[in-house]
Amino acid sequence: MTHGIALIGCGYIADSYQAAARHHRDRFAIRAVHDKNPERARAHAAHWSTPARPLDAILTDPDIALVANLTDPHNHEAVTRAAIAAGKHVYSEKPLAMNFGTAAALADAATAKGVRLASAPCNLLGEAARTLAKAVREGIAGKVRLIYAEMDDGMIHRAPYQNWANASGAPWPARGEFEVGCTFEHAGYTLGPLVAMFGPVRTVSAFSTLAIPDKQTTPPLENPAPDVSVACLTFDNGITARMTNSVVARYDHRLRLFGDNGTLTLAEPWSYRSPVTFTPQTTSRLGRIAERRLGWQPTKRIKPVGTPRVPAGRGQPTMDFCAGIRDLLDAIDAGRPATLTPELGVHITEVTEAAQHPERFARPYRVTTTVPPINLAG
Repeated sequence: MTHGIALIGCGYIADSYQAAARHHRDRFAIRAVHDKNPERARAHAAHWSTPARPLDAILTDPDIALVANLTDPHNHEAVTRAAIAAGKHVYSEKPLAMNFGTAAALADAATAKGVRLASAPCNLLGEAARTLAKAVREGIAGKVRLIYAEMDDGMIHRAPYQNWANASGAPWPARGEFEVGCTFEHAGYTLGPLVAMFGPVRTVSAFSTLAIPDKQTTPPLENPAPDVSVACLTFDNGITARMTNSVVARYDHRLRLFGDNGTLTLAEPWSYRSPVTFTPQTTSRLGRIAERRLGWQPTKRIKPVGTPRVPAGRGQPTMDFCAGIRDLLDAIDAGRPATLTPELGVHITEVTEAAQHPERFARPYRVTTTVPPINLAG
């Protein structure tokens, strides 16, 4: 069955959804787009040959089953709430909301209305995350004891971001990115796979700061968010993770799982084709000398689980942004919970808020939400 969906928000990320949607035509079709900026909506619609329509017309169209909320994060709540009230299923870009209380209220509203709600990021559905999860299940690294989750993006404010634009002409939303904060923007990319593999986060001990207040915007930012956060997380099974988010430190997106027998590494959680590697634990004296003095580590690549639906190539996103929409529609048709449940979206929002704004919570903060088990079998 092919469903009709609509994209609300025609900004920078919308092109990635359009490009990925081409590879899901057997499940859904983008029937309409909307943006509060009519000029931006027309440019996007013309580039992708998709009708631009008023929001009210989309929300009252019985042929549109699901709304993808791609607006800026500060508008997520209003658009999601309106779509739920109209009886539409909603897939929201991350974060689900800008605070935990609002995210929980949206989930409750969806349940009361009898519609489904899910939120990005959907990278835990990708082949790279599933390959890592399979390696953990098979005990390739032995029992996992510690996790380092890096999401450092380099000093973006010193890059020529003023010139960044997508194929349909939408500029990269620098002010929004800097005022929402790198933790709210990026923490979900590591939290999703980790919660899927190790269960819910139970405690958060965090620190955040604004290391570089002036991001060279014109005019200057009124409410710059923290640009560095470091959070120590404990999971249900006792595993500890250090999660770092920044737009200050040099680019490093490695997700490393340290086990009794060695280290599993996912090089880039943003890419479904990212390699997953295993480096055995060095125990011999000669091996330790070679590792410390020469940087030698005997690393092997883990065989990938499956092939990404979106092919590699110029103009193709490295992450299938529509995988979460497909998963949600599959779940609706089958009458089962989606992999990206509203509980997961709310849980990630709670943990993320505690990491970006530790001053709002007790330390250590005991997370109040939980998540049903997630199956990443592959």
